Amino acid sequence: MASDVAGLAAVLLLVGLLGTALTWWGPSDLFDLAASSGESIKIDTGFLVGPVLILVALPLVIGRARQLTLKRYFKTRLVIAALLWLAGLCALIARVVALDQSYAPEAGFYVSAGLLTLGLLSTLAMWPGDLPLVQVDRRGTLREPIAAVPKSHFPTGP
Repeated sequence: MASDVAGLAAVLLLVGLLGTALTWWGPSDLFDLAASSGESIKIDTGFLVGPVLILVALPLVIGRARQLTLKRYFKTRLVIAALLWLAGLCALIARVVALDQSYAPEAGFYVSAGLLTLGLLSTLAMWPGDLPLVQVDRRGTLREPIAAVPKSHFPTGP
C-alpha cells in the first residue's frame, strides 16, 4: 500500500504542474504557491523533474495478490527516493520563505507540501522489515517463501 501511495503522490505532483501550466497567465489558488496583490508565484519546473526522478527511483512493486519487488537495490532505491522527496520539500519551503512579506501562501503550497510529506512518509514506510524471500520462475509463477534454503542453493541469488 505504501508503494501505491508514494507513486500516487508523485503523479499528483505532476498533475499539479500540468494545472500550473494551464493557469500560467492568471491566478489560481490551487496551483499558486504564493500570491500578493499584483503577482502570483507558480510551481517551478523542478516539480517536473523531481516527481519523474522519484517515480524512477521508487522500487518496482508488482501488484499481485501478494505484492512482489526485486530484492536487488531495494534499500538503495528507497533511500534515493526518500532523499528526493526531502529535497523537494526543502526546495518548496525555501522558495516560499525567500519571498518578501507581501506574499501569502496559497493552496498550491499547502497541497504540494502535503503531497511531498505524504510521499516521504509512504516511502519510509516501505523500508523492509522481516519480508519473506520468494522465488519467481521465468514464467512469473510464484513459489513458496524460502526460509531456510542456503544462499549457495541459488547460483544467481534470490
